[in-house]
Amino acid sequence: MDMVEGRCRICGDSTEILRLTEFNLKLCRHCFVRFFERRVRRALEKHAMLGEGDRVALAVSGGKDSTALLFALKRLGVAMDFELRALHFHLNMGEYSDRNLEAVAAQADLAGVPLEVVRIADLGLRVQRVKGWNSCAVCGAIKRSLLNREARRMEATVVATAHTLEDVLLFSFKNLLSRKHYVPQPVLPATGGLARKVKPLVYTPERLNLVYCRLRDLPVFEDKCPEWTPRGHSLKEVFEHMEEVMPSGKLQLLLSFMEAFPGQEEEDDVPRGPCARCGEPTSRELCAICQLADWFSTRPSRPSEHTPSTCGETEIRAFQDAG
Repeated sequence: MDMVEGRCRICGDSTEILRLTEFNLKLCRHCFVRFFERRVRRALEKHAMLGEGDRVALAVSGGKDSTALLFALKRLGVAMDFELRALHFHLNMGEYSDRNLEAVAAQADLAGVPLEVVRIADLGLRVQRVKGWNSCAVCGAIKRSLLNREARRMEATVVATAHTLEDVLLFSFKNLLSRKHYVPQPVLPATGGLARKVKPLVYTPERLNLVYCRLRDLPVFEDKCPEWTPRGHSLKEVFEHMEEVMPSGKLQLLLSFMEAFPGQEEEDDVPRGPCARCGEPTSRELCAICQLADWFSTRPSRPSEHTPSTCGETEIRAFQDAG
């Protein structure tokens, strides 16, 4: 976070400022925090993500993105009259997951937000390679299914995730390269037993989340997931180079994608009915959770199966199930 001497574009003070090339702005510390929170609020209002009286279940990982969204939504909830709760998945990855939970618990306590914790080990699940699916794909399937189930248990009317501009742009670009012409939308309406899902950071670049956390002196869990590799994020380097050549290029590219391509999900992601075993919405006979539980029940955990994956922690659509 490089600060330089200059004049703030909003308040006019001559002080240390941040250069936001994405928006052609120079802002002081105080004005940046207000700018960030107003930007989140504009996304909420533009897409009618939240309304008065909504109970929001926010998926938190402890990283910069979900941390920034947690504290921004906490402030906005007072003005916009919605209730916020945090939801964290303990992924049973030894000391890493234990440290992660400690960090998330400290964040929730500081924010004054109730925290719900789900331990996947209690469900007979683990983050481990399954057939042709790498560990990140399995992790994503687990989180996606549990997010909807736990949101209903918490009586949440909305599920929020901290997907950023780069996350949505990366997924859209991968779809385009695979000749799948659709773009993840800021809002997915409640349908087929699935809760309404929103992405309040869809127009916010990742680096601004880290700046927001640092300026507000917020604790961020910075440990890398044991399964993380840079390969899944390498396309983001293309977007960063584009941003250097054409400031605001990432945002304009995403907006162009949204205008050019439909917003519906793939056919395999649309729930067709309840899971034959647990009753959760799914596009198959058994939901992802039940399929994985069956798989792991017959196979002991083996460290050799924890092979590095090629996707990032935000890749949550694999295993081809919406359950």
